[in-house]
Amino acid sequence: MESKLAYLYDGSFEGILTAIYHAYYDEDDPVAILPDWEEGSNFLYTYKKIETDPNKWGKVYEAVVNKISHSAIKRIFNVYLSEYDDSGIIILRYLKSGFKIGSKIDDYQTNSAVRDLEEIYHKVRIEVHRFLGLARFKQLQNGIFYCQIEPDHNIIALMAPHFVSRIPSERWIIHDISRGVAVFYDTREWTIRFIDKPEGIVLNENEESYQDMWREYYKSATIQSRRNIRQKKSYMPVRYWKNLIEKGD
Repeated sequence: MESKLAYLYDGSFEGILTAIYHAYYDEDDPVAILPDWEEGSNFLYTYKKIETDPNKWGKVYEAVVNKISHSAIKRIFNVYLSEYDDSGIIILRYLKSGFKIGSKIDDYQTNSAVRDLEEIYHKVRIEVHRFLGLARFKQLQNGIFYCQIEPDHNIIALMAPHFVSRIPSERWIIHDISRGVAVFYDTREWTIRFIDKPEGIVLNENEESYQDMWREYYKSATIQSRRNIRQKKSYMPVRYWKNLIEKGD
């Protein structure tokens, strides 16, 4: 049985762009582009590690911007953050078509590479939109506002600019507890850091009463005769409920 070549990169966006550079200039033809922790996940694959190279990923980045569009960079970054197993090879196929067609690539919806990328991009953007409305902050004893989420995709970097503009004068943290990463904002800039799930969070002395008031408002605003649980689940999947103040801790 003939093995298939899979590229391994370090998990970063720069790493996946470096892998795409090698896919163009090396003589091999990868069937998958995977983060390095996926090594050995498929016995049919022969793995090749790609070292992240600033010069190489920089050339790919510039080529995408200049030969396709700034929008294309945004789209492939969103698809990269989806963390789907096939996202790397879908990005490669999309860029191969994009370099041939140019800035009009996204108009070619009959192109399978465009359709596949668009499908994943759409899923990521829907989840970002949902969490911009579902994020619930709690004020800690030290004055920092803290929010924990468990999204399907790695979207905290896509959420951060929205909350910087909405809450510019407060310090806050958005914590993706399923991935162990968080956005920290200090009223000047935001950064992403690895962080464990915190134990024994101490809330501001007024925070519990604020949460109780919010729960009471939520209950009073609900018209029982018009409750539609099926519709609610379509707007807000049940897996998100546990981090909502109004649904209980």
